[in-house]
Amino acid sequence: MANVSRARTIAVVVAAVAILASCGGADVPRPSPAATSRPTPTSPSPSPTPTETASPTPEPSIDLPRDAPTTLADDVSVDALPRHAVLPPGAAETASQALDGDGEGPDTLALAWARGDDPFAAERGLVVWQRFPQRPAWRAVYAFTDPPERGVLGIRLEPGDVTGDGVDDLLSFEDIGGSGGCGTWRVVVTADPGAVQVWRRRGCDTQVRLSRGRVEVREAVFEPGDAHCCPSAYRISRLAWDGETLTEVRSTVSPAPDAG
Repeated sequence: MANVSRARTIAVVVAAVAILASCGGADVPRPSPAATSRPTPTSPSPSPTPTETASPTPEPSIDLPRDAPTTLADDVSVDALPRHAVLPPGAAETASQALDGDGEGPDTLALAWARGDDPFAAERGLVVWQRFPQRPAWRAVYAFTDPPERGVLGIRLEPGDVTGDGVDDLLSFEDIGGSGGCGTWRVVVTADPGAVQVWRRRGCDTQVRLSRGRVEVREAVFEPGDAHCCPSAYRISRLAWDGETLTEVRSTVSPAPDAG
């Protein structure tokens, strides 16, 4: 059974998406999400210093190219969604992830895409589509776009139940390469209806994963004189859903296995 407190919190935020999209199939507006920066501790700190944002009252965000579709009238299953009708024209699907909860939530599909002939200078993005009982049956409820100059090489997707309501949420990673595995991680939680981004982090020498309903962040800690290959320690932080956003509940620093 869905978590009532969580559903009420997110439903207020995303209700506007459902109302606007249902009015004659009009495109959903694309506001920018409001975010409050949380500085990363500087001593000790990873290198380079990552940036992290979280919003206690997240807003829906649909950042798509102007020629991209935002609604689909046909009431078809997730498996039958025609990619040419739900991706920007000329874009190819690079990854997909169905977000389900054994009937607890609406049909939701996350699609990563790329557009352009040069894989090192392609426009890339992510769009989350959700199925509604009213027409238009399918609507884009969350999206971001990385322009070619951002240098994103690919987008990876990982499902997991962050909010504890039995319905999958999403962790995405925009890979820009480099020896430190640099990129941007985002956590998007699903609602009925809608989806919102509740956490974002940019950085290098860091790994983020979903583990037992929490977000686990493992980052290298470099001391003066450390080679880039060999940090002195690792900081592991765990973030949990508090009903409104993700908050850090534990952080530990441990020496690297081969340090010293």
